[in-house]
Amino acid sequence: MGSKNFEKLREEALDTETLICARCGFCTFVCPAYNDTLWDSQSPRGKLYQLRELVKENKPIPADFADRIFKCTLCGACQEICQTNIPLLRFWQQIRYEINQVGEWPEIVKFLDISIQNSKNIMDLDQEDRLLWTDMVDDLTEDRVGVPAKVAYFAGCNISFKGTLASIGENTIKLFNHLGIEFTILGEEEYCCGNPYFVGGEWDKAKELAEHHLSELRRLGVETVVFNCPGCLRAFAEEYEHMLGHEAVAGFEFLSYSQFVARMLKEGKLNFTSHFASRNDNVVAWHDPCELGRHQNIYDDAREVLNAIPGLELREMKHTGKKADCCGGGGLLKGTNPLMSVRISARRVEAAEKTGATVMASECPSCTMSFMDGIEQKESEIKFKDLSQIVLEALGIE
Repeated sequence: MGSKNFEKLREEALDTETLICARCGFCTFVCPAYNDTLWDSQSPRGKLYQLRELVKENKPIPADFADRIFKCTLCGACQEICQTNIPLLRFWQQIRYEINQVGEWPEIVKFLDISIQNSKNIMDLDQEDRLLWTDMVDDLTEDRVGVPAKVAYFAGCNISFKGTLASIGENTIKLFNHLGIEFTILGEEEYCCGNPYFVGGEWDKAKELAEHHLSELRRLGVETVVFNCPGCLRAFAEEYEHMLGHEAVAGFEFLSYSQFVARMLKEGKLNFTSHFASRNDNVVAWHDPCELGRHQNIYDDAREVLNAIPGLELREMKHTGKKADCCGGGGLLKGTNPLMSVRISARRVEAAEKTGATVMASECPSCTMSFMDGIEQKESEIKFKDLSQIVLEALGIE
């Protein structure tokens, strides 16, 4: 009986991609892992070359190479620039699946797996604490847990359990209240979205999470779900459909925070009256989160929002939009290789500094954590703000 190495890779006809690679090297210049190590073996081209023989000879992935695969932010820059159009994001995910099959997942990824299985969240904390993030807005949320509504807010594990990120969720709830929106939150019925499994290459274990969330949302009559976390959004908007089929997500609309705010602006429901011109933090460098930008092609909405704020000056970094550099926090890198992660973050902070901006901004909990670390690493004087904070300031909401 033959080995089942790379079986799923072959099922998706991705096993030939190592042969397609032209070894042109364009991917090396945009890869954050390569730019950190300067080892060609860490570049997408180098990894494809090493995988060529493993796939051809049906050999399991060795431990040292598994480590190299997880020194990757899954930012998608390599796929964006690939001259032979290799679907590299999906390819790296499938290789991570193979790594799990031979028991070489990094310890932090194994911990995330156990945590989600035990506690339905990535922290292995009690689900009864899922709503701790609402403490500062409990007067606005206490009657919104598990109630029928057309709009739902999905906070995600990071905002729910990491106190430093709770303000992002609070800001969104305050905006809902300002707009008079009837909304619901899932409370203890909000589980991990499954994104750690998707970036770890293990779709099967995320299936139950997806089915649970879609069932709960249908039960509550939800039509639109708003997310601050691009990873959660991508899980719902792309991975759930890929895994369960279009019918499973039919009738739902999944929106990023910036998409939601941009829509409210276009509908004339928001009026920014707080003028930033007299402030010393009115020059903003915008960072496109990889999972929002390259992964989901959502770029313009945040810029529309920022450009609508009187007195705020938006400045673009050298690498922006589809060519934006990674924050260093994606692909589980912050857990598997924290030192590499913060070095990548610091380089992106430096790019923001070069624009002359006083504030660096984005809309992603992982980016927030990464840039706070990068700012500390560089001892930078630039501030970081999530888009939700800037929006409230522009509305004069405290």
